[in-house]
Amino acid sequence: FTVPNKPRIVEHLEQGDIDLFIGAAEDGSSGLIGQKLFEEEFVTAQRHGHPRGKGSITLDEFCALDHLLISTSGGHFAGMIDDALAEISRSRNVTVSIQSYALAPLVLENSDLICTLPRRFLRRFAQVLDLFEAPLELSPFAMNLFWHPRMRSDPAHIWLRKLVIQSARSGHEG
Repeated sequence: FTVPNKPRIVEHLEQGDIDLFIGAAEDGSSGLIGQKLFEEEFVTAQRHGHPRGKGSITLDEFCALDHLLISTSGGHFAGMIDDALAEISRSRNVTVSIQSYALAPLVLENSDLICTLPRRFLRRFAQVLDLFEAPLELSPFAMNLFWHPRMRSDPAHIWLRKLVIQSARSGHEG
């Protein structure tokens, strides 16, 4: 598994190196066909037994606590949460940056860090993480399925798209 090279997604889809691409609306291109899979929202997570307690978090607490950031390109300590905080003249303390979403629950479970990620991802770890609303306005986002127009009528590709769409919709329940 590798992180896709977003600037080359259209080229990879056109050449048939990639069959489908799942990403945010802005990850697509006018040369691709896209279909919305689901809309998602962000929540904040911490480990069970976190010293701050389980109640809702204030903006002051949120900004003062140590945060985990996922930077798929690596090495970044600021992201869209920081942009949202900057709009209200606030900042947070990102102390750990990792490249993989898969590591986030493990890092959170074994530290006093907090992290703000998509609800759909984090809710799978409710047995070890407390989830709560972030204390700032974060816009929901849509995840979309993209494919190249030449695959529009291909029976196998149609089957694969239906399977992905069905899976995304059933995974959103609960």
